[in-house]
Amino acid sequence: MASISEELGYITESLKKKLIPIFAVLFSGFLVSFRLLDPVLLKMKEDLLPEGATLIYISPVEVLMLKVKLALTIGIILAVPLIVHYAYKTLKIRFGIRNPMKRSDLIILLSSAIFLFILGISYSYFLMLPLVLDFLYKDPTAIGLTATWTIYEFTSFVVNITLLLGISFEVPIFIVFAVRSGLVQIATLKEYRRYVIVAMFVLAAIFTPPDVVSQLIVGFPLVIFYEIGILISSVLTKRLSTSKSKLLTLRAYNKH
Repeated sequence: MASISEELGYITESLKKKLIPIFAVLFSGFLVSFRLLDPVLLKMKEDLLPEGATLIYISPVEVLMLKVKLALTIGIILAVPLIVHYAYKTLKIRFGIRNPMKRSDLIILLSSAIFLFILGISYSYFLMLPLVLDFLYKDPTAIGLTATWTIYEFTSFVVNITLLLGISFEVPIFIVFAVRSGLVQIATLKEYRRYVIVAMFVLAAIFTPPDVVSQLIVGFPLVIFYEIGILISSVLTKRLSTSKSKLLTLRAYNKH
């Protein structure tokens, strides 16, 4: 059986043949979003900056590099669905998956993925971040410190938390898709649960600022939605098995 590194290498080689459409989507998203970022940054400051805190920039190119980073992030997000599509087609050929999910199931899954991502970023932006930023502002000022944040650190914090929470809401969709497509078994997800949980908290530590609060905000939802994904997949698998058993029984009965 091929190792994980071999499978990733196989997928990477396949994706190299699709670089032109992937980069076309990424570059288009970068150009369009870069031109629209000024009002977005202003709105973010108005909505989330605690009253009394001050934003500054400490480098002549800080704001420019921030906009480049955000535009590139948006371009990558837009290209991800295309990358996932090509990767899935590659895996389907690699593992000989002959019975992929029905088109209607894929449409439902895609609609659910979009809805959950929007729900995740809305939860982060409108509920979680105002509370967290207010706490992070008031805690130091209680001992006489003045909150003067750089726009790069403030915006990066907001964007990282928002995107990671949006992705954490997607975890059940990824798991259901992988299980229903035959790419992974529920037993495997349960067997490697401890390792996955550790990996999730490591990722949360890497992609969030170096404080425990941010890491817990991202890490716990990832774990919770991982468990939800396993639960939903188990229920759907049992229902599918029951339906198939009833269908086979009905066919056998009709033959007699």
